[in-house]
Amino acid sequence: TFDATIKIEHLLQHRGRVPELAELGFVFVVSAVESVNPLVLDKLAKGHARADIEAALALLDAVGVAMRPSLMPFSPWETIESYLELLRFVAERDLVECIDPVHFTIRLLIPPGSLLLADPSRADWLGELDAANFTWRWRHPDPRMDALQATVAAIAETGTAGEGAPASATFERIWTAAHAAAGQAPPPMPNPPVRRCRPPRLTESWFC
Repeated sequence: TFDATIKIEHLLQHRGRVPELAELGFVFVVSAVESVNPLVLDKLAKGHARADIEAALALLDAVGVAMRPSLMPFSPWETIESYLELLRFVAERDLVECIDPVHFTIRLLIPPGSLLLADPSRADWLGELDAANFTWRWRHPDPRMDALQATVAAIAETGTAGEGAPASATFERIWTAAHAAAGQAPPPMPNPPVRRCRPPRLTESWFC
């Protein structure tokens, strides 16, 4: 068996090859989904839209290959509403066990020379250069998002300590915390009509 890292757009571009890969032992694919927010996907020049993510999931489901999405849900253009929508997207498609909890915490890194430094909105969020760590600091225009990132990072760290809690238990804590940050009572978790088997995972969860 084997796994691979393939962009969403390339899965769809070469969709005719996916059944062949499955026959050869393709178990799961890591795809940099990052977000379901159209603005974020545009700013990051990802080359895919939410509909393409849906299409790639359907393509892989048809041949029994799992997707392990990598996410980057904290950027200057994500909102607390779009973060909640990302959680709903994951829960409704029964992807919780396909995503290591750390991916709900990952924050954008902006190295020197990044094209994002030319973004027209940079005055709203860009800070100083941290030369020692080879990154530009930034602060979200909505302080709730920076606070939420710190909260979910602590939840994910606690969930993976020791033997590690099930991903579903950690996700439920993140679900509750995110709705609380938005000033909302957490609604019941979605009950997806199709249940996925938990796919194999990489030994290192910090992949992207």
